[in-house]
Amino acid sequence: MRASNNQLLGSLEPVAWTALSVNGRRVELAKGDVLHEMGAPLGFVYFPETAVLAVASETLAGESVNVALVGEEGVVGAFEACGSRQSFATVTAQIAGTIWRVPAGAYREAFGNSPGLRNQIHRYIEMLLVEARQFVACNALHTVENRLARSLLDAHDRAKSTSLSLTQDALAQLLGVQRTTIAAAISTLQREGLVQSGRGVVEIVNVAGLERASCSCRQTVAYARREIQASTAEPCEA
Repeated sequence: MRASNNQLLGSLEPVAWTALSVNGRRVELAKGDVLHEMGAPLGFVYFPETAVLAVASETLAGESVNVALVGEEGVVGAFEACGSRQSFATVTAQIAGTIWRVPAGAYREAFGNSPGLRNQIHRYIEMLLVEARQFVACNALHTVENRLARSLLDAHDRAKSTSLSLTQDALAQLLGVQRTTIAAAISTLQREGLVQSGRGVVEIVNVAGLERASCSCRQTVAYARREIQASTAEPCEA
C-alpha cells in the first residue's frame, strides 16, 4: 500500500505509519459529505490527502459558521479522540478528494505507542493556536478583500489547484460576513484580474497578484509554521 500524502502521516516513523495504515483506510469523499456532527460520539480520526475539509462551529441555538479549512497539512478529530471522545464541531468535505480514515480507538493506541506521532500532533496543535490568534487579529485589522485573498490562497495551498470548488455562501461563512459582502469583494478581485468566479467555483488566474492583495497574516502564519516545524525541542508529556 502506498504511503499517504498527508503531511502528518508522511512524517511518521515506519512503526507508527504501519499501525495507522493497518487499521485505517483511504476513503474518497464527495463535496458535502459529513464526517463529524456537532455533539455526536467521535468514531474516526481523519487525515486529509487531496480533500479539503470545512470545520463549522455551532451554537446551541443552531447558528453555524465555518471556522477553518483543513487539508493535507492537518488532521480532524485527533484531539477529541484522546479527550472527550465527542465532536464539538461539524466537519464536511468542502472540496472533494481522498482522506485517510482511522478508527478513534486505533488512533489512541498508536498515539500512546508513538513518540513521533505525539510530537507531530503537539506541533500541529501549536500551529492551530497560532492561526486562531492571528485570524482574530486579521478580522479586526484587515479588509474583506485582503482576507478573501488570503483565504483563497490558503485553499489553493491545500487543494493544490487554482480551480476552487467554493461557493460565495461558503466563503461568507468562512470570513464571517454577509454573502453580498463576499460578492462585492470577489467583484473587486475580478476587476483587478486576480480571479474569475463562476457557479460554485472560484478560479485563481493570477497567484502572484493575489499574494500581493492578501493581508500580512498569510506571511505571519507562514513564518510561525516554519519556526514550529524547524524546532528541535521535545514536547512535554502529559
